[in-house]
Amino acid sequence: MRLVRLWFLADPWQDDEGGSVMTQIDCVLVEDQSMFVELLLPVLKRISGLNIAATAETGAEGIQHVIDLNPDLLILDLSLPDFSGINVAEALHNQSALARFIVLSGQATSFICPIHLRPMLHAVVDKNRAFDVLRDEIKSFIGDNSDVSSLPENLDVTDALTSRELEVLALVGQGCSNKTIAETLSVAVGTVEVHRRNMRSKLGISGSELIRYAVMYGHEH
Repeated sequence: MRLVRLWFLADPWQDDEGGSVMTQIDCVLVEDQSMFVELLLPVLKRISGLNIAATAETGAEGIQHVIDLNPDLLILDLSLPDFSGINVAEALHNQSALARFIVLSGQATSFICPIHLRPMLHAVVDKNRAFDVLRDEIKSFIGDNSDVSSLPENLDVTDALTSRELEVLALVGQGCSNKTIAETLSVAVGTVEVHRRNMRSKLGISGSELIRYAVMYGHEH
């Protein structure tokens, strides 16, 4: 039985004594649709612990903000006027391995994260479901970095999960939506949701943690 290591990053918001030192999460939003930004900003500004340090409409502006501000979190559209938003994520990767990014895009269902960026990916959110889902993912990110995770460092998922759950896990790691996973496996969307719920329960992790583990699992396979 192959042991798959479940990786968890050390909490960058903990001091040497284990006490919390985080006051807020600095975030850069990169989105070229100004009307969408106007609708989204009030939602983001109401999230406790989140500071919108800057917004950008182009990839070049986004990269400059990343270099100047060294944000903790990047909310990123993939389709930008000058180049792909993934280039901004690359800049974040070069700036700080502890930072994270959330893909917010109409291309969410087809997005496949480059392998070297997968540890930094917190979530993939479809613009059509942006407001509630994005708010929940950001709250999850803030919560994940406010408390030390009690999850085990090693976990044999091949024992913990069924073969079908492992298939679902691999597809989640590829950024597939529940609908895409259902079509791929020829099952109902509700069945996929049950599998994801069961995996969270078996592994003792949240929805956002499941996504992060799924991309790492995909990297291992």
